[in-house]
Formats: sequence, structure tokens, C-alpha cells
Amino acid sequence: MWMAVLPHSLHAVCLKGDCRDGMGIFVGEDGRRYEGGFKEGLLWGEGTLLLPDGTRYTGDFVQGRYHGNGELTSPDGRRYAGQFRDGVIEGTGILTRPDGFRYEGDFMLGRFNGHGVMLYPDGRKFTGEFRNNVVEGQGRLEYQDGSSYTGTFVDGKPSGRGERLYADGSRYDGEFTEDKHQGQGVLEMPDGARYEGDFADDLFEGQGTLTFPDGRKYTGEFSKGKIDGQGCMVWPAGYEYTGDFVAGKMEGHGVMQYPDQSRYEGEWKGGARCGQGIMEYAGGSSYEGEFLNGEPHGRGTLIDADGNKTSGQFAGGRPLAPPVVGEDEAKVKGAGEEKMSSSEAEAISSASVQAGPGPKASPQKQGMVTADGFLFTDATKQEKFTGKTSYTLPDGSLYEGEVSEGTIEGNGTQVFPDGRKYSGEFANGQRNGRGEYFYPDGSRYTGQFRDGLFDGEGKYLFPDGSVYQGQFARGLFNGNGTLQYKDGKKYTGSFRGDLPDGLGTLVSPDGTVYEGEFRAGRRTGNGRLTYPDGRVFEGEFQDDQLVKKR
Repeated sequence: MWMAVLPHSLHAVCLKGDCRDGMGIFVGEDGRRYEGGFKEGLLWGEGTLLLPDGTRYTGDFVQGRYHGNGELTSPDGRRYAGQFRDGVIEGTGILTRPDGFRYEGDFMLGRFNGHGVMLYPDGRKFTGEFRNNVVEGQGRLEYQDGSSYTGTFVDGKPSGRGERLYADGSRYDGEFTEDKHQGQGVLEMPDGARYEGDFADDLFEGQGTLTFPDGRKYTGEFSKGKIDGQGCMVWPAGYEYTGDFVAGKMEGHGVMQYPDQSRYEGEWKGGARCGQGIMEYAGGSSYEGEFLNGEPHGRGTLIDADGNKTSGQFAGGRPLAPPVVGEDEAKVKGAGEEKMSSSEAEAISSASVQAGPGPKASPQKQGMVTADGFLFTDATKQEKFTGKTSYTLPDGSLYEGEVSEGTIEGNGTQVFPDGRKYSGEFANGQRNGRGEYFYPDGSRYTGQFRDGLFDGEGKYLFPDGSVYQGQFARGLFNGNGTLQYKDGKKYTGSFRGDLPDGLGTLVSPDGTVYEGEFRAGRRTGNGRLTYPDGRVFEGEFQDDQLVKKR
């Protein structure tokens, strides 16, 4: 505060006029100079007081004190224009400093108190309530970059309920503590993402719901800004996962419901099925056992839609051996004189020889970024990338090839951490078109792909040298084809779910030929069995046995 000193308290000289009751000029012993009105020997009325340190006041005086309206300036450049009371700044006024600071509003006892507008040297502007020189209560703070906060302030900082608008278009509406998102709130991001839930130190923490720009929606637990803990993720295409998450990825135990009504329940790692699990397929078949990188891998059991069961080792989503059809010589029920010797039929192995749909890529090339499932040329996300580049995929595989409008499209190569490799055509981010799929054990598929799976005409070479050539559907032998075994057996005909099923011909190395119906890999139905010595048996077969002759 700046206060006037009574002239009679100092040795002063009246240079001009009436320094008792009237207008006059006096100079104090310490060098101060006053020119203006006097009453009863006191500064009273309008006048100007210049102090020895250069401080200057021009305005109203009452009983020797600043009182009323006036203007006070100091040697350091500070300037106040407004109301005074009993020698103290009080009422409404404007205070400015040389550094650009400006306050306009209410004062009490020389301090900011009440409502006011404050301009900071750094370009910020606050409009609202003050208490004892501190921003306190309701107000609005505007930043130089165009962002703003409107709400409650405590001790000069946003604290309590408020709304924060950011320069990039983001908007937060919720609770604050010392200028940080803390407690319940809603954050809307410029790319369309929206989070509603708990915050701690500006990060998602606790329970919340996050809606992504691509339509995905997650509800559950968060930790340090990431999806972490128990939750549920729903995709626009119809996928729904409920279970454990770690650092934004499905990891731990969880259940995935697929758009085609398939269902997986079991262990996950890094966003893929990994460990023990059960997969129930839409067609009625199921697999229970070990998974790796999203595919059956290890020990497991496959049950097809007809109830046929296959147990054994799987690798990369397929059995380690080709399906085997029965070779028993026919047994004629009730006709002992014609009974023929036979060996026990081999167990049938059956599993999906499929490669899972290609995952969305994350760029490895410096400067590029992914967002909403697309690859962009840089962090501004203004231009989707088109050309050739390399990606590291979420499952650890590497893609190298063509990209169009931010999506894997064209010719490329995908190499998996376990040694599997695909080379061929891609469309819509998945293996689509013609290509080759190689396995570490030497098996190989060459042919058509659809949505990441073997589909169409193709050729599959097993590690033991057996070969299937023909039609595929959804990763399985389905349709017409030929299966040539390493021991010389050859089956030509109809397949279903990886097994001979329908009409077909099985030729054995010794020249025995069966022509007729098959079911789930065995001779079942009407058929004709011809031996090398010329014997022919024709009739009805059941599980590789001739049960009724014709």
C-alpha cells in the first residue's frame, strides 16, 4: 500500500498559497512536494504528491490520506488507477506493471479481492474471483495457445469441478486437483475417442469406458493411462472380449465371442490366443488344448460337427500328420466262409490347416504412425501412406511389401517369430488372393487365400511327403481333391472337414481299390472293393466293414 504522510508531522515549507485552508504548495524536509488542497493543515481535496523515491500520487485526499479516486505510480513502473480508502487501495481499479501484467477489478486492503480480470505477461487471461491476492473460487483461465479452463480454483490452481478445452480440440469435463485431472471426468479427443471414468494425475486410472475412433468400446479397469486389469472390449464388426488385459492387450484369461458365433475361452498373451483354451466353431466343431500365436499348437483334441474326435500334436493350426483313411479288408457280417484277414484301422487325424487372419500392422519405418487401423506418413495423421514399407505386427511377425491408403494391400511377405512365412497377395490387411505359406517343419501350402485362410484351389505338402491337392474352404480340405500318401496310398474324391467324406476312390499300394461312399474318413455306405487277385465285394459298408453283400 502507498499512504500519504501528514504535512504537519514534518518540517515543511509552504512555498505558495494557503497551506492551511485553501490551495497551496509545500515542500517537506525529506524532499516530498505537494500541490493541491488543504483543510485544517491537512492534505484535503484534489492534489498531487511527489515522494523522494519518485512515487507519485494524483487524486483525492481526505485528512491527509489517499481517499477517493486517484492514480498512483512508482519508480519501477507500476501504476494503479482507481479507488482508495484511508490511504489504502480499496474498491475498483486497474493495476499494471511494465512486464505486461494487468489487473482490473476489486481490491480490499490493497489486495485483489472479489471479481477481476488478470492479464499475465505470458499471455494468459483470468476472469473470475480473487481472495487475498490469489485466484480463488469460480473463474475462467484462457491460455495463449487458445486453450482454456472454466471452473473452480483453489490457491491459484484449477481444483474442483471444471472444464478444460485444449488447443488440439480435446475437451475435459470433470474434477481437478492442482491443475490435474483427478477423480471423475470425461475426456473427448480430437480424433473422436472418448473416455469417461476415473482419473489420477491426468491419466486414466481405475474404472472407465473408452470409445475408440474406429468404433471399438472398452469398459473396465485402467492403470497409468492404459487398459489394464479386468474389462470388456466390443468391436463394431461383432467381436466381444471379456477378461484380463495387460498394457492395453488381451493377456491372461478371457472369453472372445466372434461375429460368426464362434467362441474361445482360455488363456491369452500379447493379444493372441496362447496357452490352454477351448475354441467352439460356428459349424459345430471344437478344439480343446494348447494354442500359440492364435492357432492350435501343441497337445489338443479336435471334435468335428459329427462327433468324431482326434487327439494329438498340432503345430501352426494343423495336425503333424495328414488324415488317414481306413485300409481294412472288408469283413462280411455272418458269412464266415468268406471272412478275410485284416489289421486294425489307423486313427484318423483331423485338424484345421489354416493360417489365422492377418493382424493390423504397426509401422516400423521411422516417422510413420498408425491410428484408427491406418498407416499415416507422419504424426500429423493428415496423409495415409501408399507405397512399400516394413511393419512389425502385434504378434511379433514382420510384414514387408505394399501398402495402399494406409492398409496392407498388394504383394508382400509376412514372417512369423516361430519361422512360418507367407508370400503372396494381400487385400484389406489380410492374406487374400494367391500365395504360399511355409512352415518350419517343411510343410507348405500353395494356392488361394480368403480372409487369411486357405480357401479355393490349392496344394498342401506335409512334412512326411504326403500331398493333398484340390479344394479348400475356411482353412480345411473341403470339396474335391486328391490325397497322395508317402506309403503309396491314394485317395481321390470328396472331402469334408479335412477328411474323405462323400464319393471317392481309395487305391492301396498292393493294388486293392475301393470305390464308393466315405464318411469321416472311413468306408461307410455303398461301395465296391476289388482285390489284386480279382475278387470283388460289393454292398453296404460300415466303419470299413462290409456288413451287407449284394
